[in-house]
Amino acid sequence: MGRTLDLGRRIELQSLDEHCGDISIGLYRHDIAGVPHFLVHTYSSFEGAEERVAFLRQTLIAMAGLVQGPEPDSWLRFPCEHAHERALKRVFLDFCKFETSRELVPKPLKMADKKAECDLTVVSVDGGVYRVEPDAGAAKGPKRAEAVTKGFVKLCEMETVNTSTNEIAFSCKHEHDALMGALFFRAQNVRASFREQEEAGGRGVLSAPSQQK
Repeated sequence: MGRTLDLGRRIELQSLDEHCGDISIGLYRHDIAGVPHFLVHTYSSFEGAEERVAFLRQTLIAMAGLVQGPEPDSWLRFPCEHAHERALKRVFLDFCKFETSRELVPKPLKMADKKAECDLTVVSVDGGVYRVEPDAGAAKGPKRAEAVTKGFVKLCEMETVNTSTNEIAFSCKHEHDALMGALFFRAQNVRASFREQEEAGGRGVLSAPSQQK
């Protein structure tokens, strides 16, 4: 007989995890005492599935900045106690591409940008405000920094603080360095990121427990 659990609302799905027998893995949201909590879960009994879920849970902690919820142990939340759901869904799908043996190190806030022909840096200003800065003297840098700033706004549902200085902020007014690092590459390629997510969403179906391996 199939197993079902009250896991709240599923907000994202990796329908075929190529690193663990093509099992389906879901990301669920459940509000506990008014605070959004998130759970990585699979119904699969495939060998290695439990280890895979534990790895993805730890990846969200190490590379997206989530923390362990008070109870039960498997639920995670952001320290600011806000959802940041759009950003979380995006990094979850990206993390599902990692092999389980991957070392978990937060992504840097400085990256090379081909279109800018220089490095771009995400600078934490204050109160959850970030600024995207190009290397000094790079001719294409300012325009490209503006484009990447808009990418972060779309990916993270951030608010524009000052358009002239490329300053944006999270509505929670807290810092999220790990989340910004995880999405830096996506902000540089935001159109491709949304197109990829739409294609994945069209394929995504969660198999019934009885059909899982």
